[in-house]
Amino acid sequence: MKKATAVAFLGENTSFEGKLSFHGTVRIDGHFKGEIYSDGTLIVGEKGVVEADINTNCVVISGEVRGNINTALSTEIHPKGKVYGSIITSSLVIHEGVIFEGNCRMDHTRMQNLKEASETTDDKKGLIKLFPSLKNKNNDETISKPGNPEKEEPGGNEKVRYS
Repeated sequence: MKKATAVAFLGENTSFEGKLSFHGTVRIDGHFKGEIYSDGTLIVGEKGVVEADINTNCVVISGEVRGNINTALSTEIHPKGKVYGSIITSSLVIHEGVIFEGNCRMDHTRMQNLKEASETTDDKKGLIKLFPSLKNKNNDETISKPGNPEKEEPGGNEKVRYS
C-alpha cells in the first residue's frame, strides 16, 4: 500500500482555532480547536490534540480527539490514541491500548453512496481507498485483510476490527 503524503501539517508546537476544510491528507501534531470537513484523510499524530467535530472520509488517530467523528470510509485509532465522543463510520479499527469513551454506530450508507458515485465517474483520481491491516504477533509482519467481515476478530489481545 502506498504511504499517504501530507498536503498540510500542523506542527507540534502550533495551535489553531477555526474551521478546517481540505482535500487530500492533513496531519495534526499540534492543537486544533473548531470544525473539520474533508473528502480526504485526517491524521492526528501522537502529540496532536483535536477539539472538534470531524466529518471526513478517513481518520487515523494516534493522539487525542475530543468531539464527534463522522467518516464515510474508515476510522482507525492507534495504541496511544484517545477518543472522547461518538463515532459514526463504515469501518472501525481500534488497536490495543486505546482509550475510547463514547458511542459508535456503523453506517454503510455513506460508503455505498461513494461507491455508486465512483462507478458513474470517469475521473477516479480523488477516490481514496484504505485497506486496514493486522499485525502478525509472531513475526511482526503486516497482513492485509481483504473483504469486509461482519464479526470481531477472535482473541483477547489482538486489535479489534468492526465493520
